[in-house]
Amino acid sequence: MNEIKLMIFDLDGTIIDSADANYNAYHDALKEIRIDLTREFFNINCFNGQHYKQFLPMLIPDGKEEIIEKVHNRKQEIYKNNLKNINTHPYILEIINNNKGIKKLALATTAGKVAVENVLKNINMENIFDLIITGDDVIKRKPNPEVFLKCIDYFNVLPKESVIFEDSDTGIEAAKYTGAWVIKIEKWAY
Repeated sequence: MNEIKLMIFDLDGTIIDSADANYNAYHDALKEIRIDLTREFFNINCFNGQHYKQFLPMLIPDGKEEIIEKVHNRKQEIYKNNLKNINTHPYILEIINNNKGIKKLALATTAGKVAVENVLKNINMENIFDLIITGDDVIKRKPNPEVFLKCIDYFNVLPKESVIFEDSDTGIEAAKYTGAWVIKIEKWAY
């Protein structure tokens, strides 16, 4: 039997729940260009591992790339002010803290580097992980397994010596492609 040497954690929906912070930031950014983002639309189309280039074109007339990027950049600015709305998963934090220095710990998310750094600083986890791979470090997004495979390759471990903690269907699909153990985090309440 192989020992687990590497623990890989997704960020949003696994370590944190930023649904409210993300919704508020997108809502306010879209409101500036007179588009109303409902919570229902957000829950169905925007959250759960979806990339902004997938859902913003559904909301923005003509789907012009420069407007999509402008809204996304504005959302990032507003998001910084919504970090107080982020909740952390206490059991996942306990798993991370109990394995620090014992197993290699990696954060693998397709969120942007600046957003990840801001979140980790806000929840006092900026120095916890041995490796952080963000959306800025990969070419292909989930369900492509690139973000997870980079972690496995970096530590030169076998997939079966790795466990991935993930919540979204897209992320689970990507994790399964790696051959690593996968633990699905269901929606959690606080």
